[in-house]
Amino acid sequence: LALLLCQLSAVVSQNYQLVQTYTAENFFDEFTLYSGADPTGGYVRYLTYDEANNMSLISNDSNIVRLAADAETQYPPEEGSGRPSVRAESKGKFTEGLFVLDLLHIPTGCGAWPAFWTGGLGDWPADGEIDIIEGVNNAASNRAALHTAGECTVSSTVLQTGKSISTDCNVDHDGNQGCAVEFDSPYGLDYGIQFNSYGGGMYAMEWTNSTINIWFFRPGTYPASLRTDVQTFAPVTPDPTTFGVPSASFSGPCSSSFGDKFFNHTIIFDITFCGGWAGPQYFNSDCSAIRGDTDPTQACIDMAAYMMYEYQETYWAFRSLRVWQ
Repeated sequence: LALLLCQLSAVVSQNYQLVQTYTAENFFDEFTLYSGADPTGGYVRYLTYDEANNMSLISNDSNIVRLAADAETQYPPEEGSGRPSVRAESKGKFTEGLFVLDLLHIPTGCGAWPAFWTGGLGDWPADGEIDIIEGVNNAASNRAALHTAGECTVSSTVLQTGKSISTDCNVDHDGNQGCAVEFDSPYGLDYGIQFNSYGGGMYAMEWTNSTINIWFFRPGTYPASLRTDVQTFAPVTPDPTTFGVPSASFSGPCSSSFGDKFFNHTIIFDITFCGGWAGPQYFNSDCSAIRGDTDPTQACIDMAAYMMYEYQETYWAFRSLRVWQ
């Protein structure tokens, strides 16, 4: 109870002001497309804006931002490339705040590894990483995580609806698993095929210097203070104290130093394939080998290389991303 009261008192003290709204109208002005090598070692080729636009992998039609991977062509490993995809990075950098994503579609598909996250790209991992939405292959639930440098553990006995998978946030621990929480929303609506079939949902991440909380809200359950005024179309002031129990909550021994471990973050949407997580976990998500492979990473690469129709649903689609500080 004492821990809960401490968390709530930190939230109550916030007086949020809207500092950034990303929509279809301005998203590609405010985000750049990264086209370098994939830091996670994925079977992917990240495209420039012109390349992605020419392949129709990005769009802002009908007030919806869409970011996709290629689903038209085979990319054999011997050609040395990878499946074309996108990684969008915000031009603005943020330290703390409330980040709210009105999301319509999460990328799915065997071999796919999508993520929506914030990270300090200047000196990672010293400036930290917050994974808000992440999963691999045919995962049915979201996994949120923190990744840091140095000693950093969080508590598993916090008030949250999800299940703590690990509590050590250091990137050198357990293959950079991070301190992670597996979501546990009814019917698996927070991620994957079920999320998409139900019409999407809203994710909110509140980041303070002592607590990081993440909520998932299915359609019809959005907090009143996150809805847009139907007459003026102006956002009302968000009130996280009305959001209910978070899906994931990170606090505890290390949280007193969150201000030193998470700062100057870029907002990132990406879609990679296989790599350090989706590859080894390939057979754990009802994904099959198409060429008789027994090694999960090789089976994953073969899927990503040859089965382009597996990726018809491998795209992000969202209405808006808003940031309050």
